[in-house]
Amino acid sequence: MSWACDQALTSNIVNSYQPTGPLFIQTLQSFLAAQCALVGDHLWPDDATKAVLDDPNYDFIVVGAGSAGSVVASRLSENPEWKVLLVEAGGNPNIGTEMPQLFFSNMGTSVDWDYHSQPQKGACRGYKKKGCAWPRGKLLGGSSSINGMFYVRGNRADYDEWAASGNNGWSYEDVLPYFLKIENFNGDVTHENEKYHNQNGPLYVVQGKPNPLENLIIQAAVELGIKNVTDINGDNQMGILVSHTNIKNNFRVSTARAYLSPIKERKNLHVMKHTHATQILFIPGTNTVNGILVNKDGKDITVNAKKEIILSGGAVNSPQLLMLSGIGPKKHLEDVGVTVIADLSVGENLQDHIYAPIFYSMPFDKDTTTLANFFDAFVKYILEGSGPLKDTSPNRVISFINTTDAKSSSPDIQFHYLVLPPDASNITDIYGKHGLGEEFHQKFLKMNEDKLFIAAYSAVLYPKSKGKILLASKNPFDKPLIYANYFENPEDLACMVRAMKQHSLKLGDTKTFKSTGLNLDWVELDACKDFEKASDEHLECIARELTFSLYHPTSTVKMGPENDVMSVVDPELKVRKVNGLRVIDASIMPNIVRGNTNAASMMIGEKGADMIKHFWLNKNTEL
Repeated sequence: MSWACDQALTSNIVNSYQPTGPLFIQTLQSFLAAQCALVGDHLWPDDATKAVLDDPNYDFIVVGAGSAGSVVASRLSENPEWKVLLVEAGGNPNIGTEMPQLFFSNMGTSVDWDYHSQPQKGACRGYKKKGCAWPRGKLLGGSSSINGMFYVRGNRADYDEWAASGNNGWSYEDVLPYFLKIENFNGDVTHENEKYHNQNGPLYVVQGKPNPLENLIIQAAVELGIKNVTDINGDNQMGILVSHTNIKNNFRVSTARAYLSPIKERKNLHVMKHTHATQILFIPGTNTVNGILVNKDGKDITVNAKKEIILSGGAVNSPQLLMLSGIGPKKHLEDVGVTVIADLSVGENLQDHIYAPIFYSMPFDKDTTTLANFFDAFVKYILEGSGPLKDTSPNRVISFINTTDAKSSSPDIQFHYLVLPPDASNITDIYGKHGLGEEFHQKFLKMNEDKLFIAAYSAVLYPKSKGKILLASKNPFDKPLIYANYFENPEDLACMVRAMKQHSLKLGDTKTFKSTGLNLDWVELDACKDFEKASDEHLECIARELTFSLYHPTSTVKMGPENDVMSVVDPELKVRKVNGLRVIDASIMPNIVRGNTNAASMMIGEKGADMIKHFWLNKNTEL
C-alpha cells in the first residue's frame, strides 16, 4: 500500500474523482490520509539494499524480521558500535495486516508463506490437499503481523521443565524478567500482580473488556465450573477470560510496530526487504561461519558477518536454511545432495498445537454482514478508528483446563471460541482460506446463511506426537516438507475427545446457551455418518477430518544440554559443532509452551539478544 503515501499518485487519484463533487473529494482525501497514517511506508525502516551492496560487512546478520528477529535486531543495534543487518523475505505491513478484525484474511496472500503439512492418514483428512494449512508471516513482524494477536506467556511449568532438562537459565524465574521487558501493560497493576506486569516495555498489551457475545461464552463456561479470571499471564493460568491482546489505538502491535518502527532512522541498523536468505557461508576448510548468501530480485549477494549470524526464521524456515547450508541429519542431507558440515537433529522434534471444532448455532439477522455493512465498517475504521474492525472481538475469549486433574495448575487443553455471523464469508471465508474440501466448505456455507455460529475449539496444549521438517530439494526456493504427524501418539486424540466431552458438548446444556437459543449443530460429514453423534468414535472422526493447526509450530532446532543427542543449540542458543551461529526463535523450544506461542517467541528474542550482548561485551572486557 505504498501508494497511500505517494503524494503525486494520491493527488492523481483525488483529481480523477473531481466530477463527483467537493464532499466526496474531501472524504476521499481524508480516507487516503488516514490510510497513509495507518500503513504507509514512512512507518517502517527503508530498504537498505544499496547500502549493503556498497559495503556488505556487518558485525551481526539477523535472518528473519519476525516475532523474535525484530526483537534481536532492535536490541543488538542499541549498541552504536555494532553494525547490524536484518534480512526479511517479505516487505512492509499493509492495510490487511494492520486491521485487527481481518487477520484471517491474510492467509494465502503475499504476506503468507502459505505452507501446508504433508498428507497423512490420521489427520487433516477434510482438506483439499489432505494437509493442514500452516500460515506463516512473510513480512516485517513475521507471524506477529498476521496472527490473532493473543498475548499468552504459557505456564510456569513450561520453563521450569526446560531448565530441569538441563537448560540452565531458562526456568520461569529466569525468563520472567524478559517477559516484563517486552510488556507495556494497559491493565491494572496491583500489589497482587505487580511481579508479573510492566508498563514501560515496547509491546502494548491490552486487557480488554468482554462484549455481550463474549460475556455469553464466559457465563456458560462458568456454569460448567471454569473460573472467570482477569489474568492468565500472572500467578495462575487456569480459567476463562477475554485474552490479553497486542492492539493499540485500534491497530495491530506486531514486533515490527513495537521494535522496528520506533528505530527506523537508526543508522547502524540496515533492513533488506524482499530478500531471500539461501545459504550460510563458512570460512573454507572450517566450521566457522563468516557470512550468508541472499537473493534479491534474482541476484545473489554475499554479505559478511564479523561476529555472528542469528537465524530467526521460525520453526519452518530456520531448520530449512540450516539444512540447505549443510547443518542437519547427515543421511537426509546426503540424499538431497547437500554437503554435510555438521550432523545434527535439525528439523526433528516438531511440535504444534492442534484443535478441532464443535459448533453451536442460532437464527440471526443476516443483514449484519452484508457487503454494504462491511464497507461501512471499513470506512469507519479508516476515517474514525471505530466500528467492529478495530479489535478482534467477539473472538477474544480463551480458557484453560486440565482434563485429567481439575486441581492442576497446568492445563492440557486450551479452548478458543470463534464467532461466525450469518454469511460470514462476506467478511472472510475462513474455511475456504484454510483449504477445507468442498463437502465441508459448501455444507457449512449453506448452514451459515441465516444462522450465527459459535465454534468451540479444543486445542491440545502438550502434544505427545512429534513431526519433522525435511528439505524437498537443495533448491532454496522449494518449500520444505512439513510432516506434522498429528495424532501419531493416541494420547493426543484421547485428550481432545475428553475436552470435547467435558466442555464443548456441555455448553449446550447450560442455561446461558439454552436461554439464548444456541443449539448443538453438526456438519454432516460422509466420513463420520456411520457413528452415533457425540460418541467417542464420532468425535474422533471429526478431529481427524476437521483438524486445524493453531499456527504454533516449534521445537525443530531443539535447545538442550550437551548430553542431549537431539539438541541442535546449547542453552546460549549457539548451534553445536559450528562457530559464530545462533538460532533465536520458537524453533529452539525443547517442548512447546502451554498456550499461544508469540509471547514466548518474543521472550526468546529478548533473552537471546541479551546473551549475545553479554558474550561480546564481556569478551571485549577480557581482551
